[in-house]
Amino acid sequence: MEEKNYKIYDSLYNVIGVAPYEEVHTKGLLHQVVHFWLAEKKENQLWFYLQKRADNDIVYKGAYDILTSGHIDPEETHEEAMLHQIKEQLGVSLQKEQLTYIGHIHQQIKKGTYFDNAFVQSYLYVTDHAEKDFAGADNVVKVKFEELVAFVGDLDKKVAVYTTEGKLIEETTHDQWWLRDEEFEKVVEPYIKEHLHN
Repeated sequence: MEEKNYKIYDSLYNVIGVAPYEEVHTKGLLHQVVHFWLAEKKENQLWFYLQKRADNDIVYKGAYDILTSGHIDPEETHEEAMLHQIKEQLGVSLQKEQLTYIGHIHQQIKKGTYFDNAFVQSYLYVTDHAEKDFAGADNVVKVKFEELVAFVGDLDKKVAVYTTEGKLIEETTHDQWWLRDEEFEKVVEPYIKEHLHN
């Protein structure tokens, strides 16, 4: 299979060419990605749905993380890429009207030879039936929004992780997470508090 190429950018976010995945993530070439955040409002409680990464992932093996993320193909818009990733990775078909673009942030992650230098486009989906959408998905979990806020802001705190049905799985510490803390604090949390959280 031919390796996919992705658009790469200069520091002013001008397109300067394309490069394959391996080159992008070893040289730290600036590229764009989409991140999917899912919130469920149910019985006066705001839940955030997340995933437990596979034990053989490239980085953050077995860590708790956002539901899905992905690269943007050269011919795709951000929105098209997000809808494509949600369908491909989660098996959930959404319409563009159901997604809310909530902002962007520059993210850099270095772990060994892996160097992710990405301009992140963040999307949010709010629903009242996520439990039904992800019934039986072993790697999908949820946390209470207000507990996640406290957890992200305090290295000494723990946060409870639940099954989609609301059964407690475990109390987790920071080393069990890929927190995306800067994105959460600067993009996600302010949007939620302004538009959704009572």
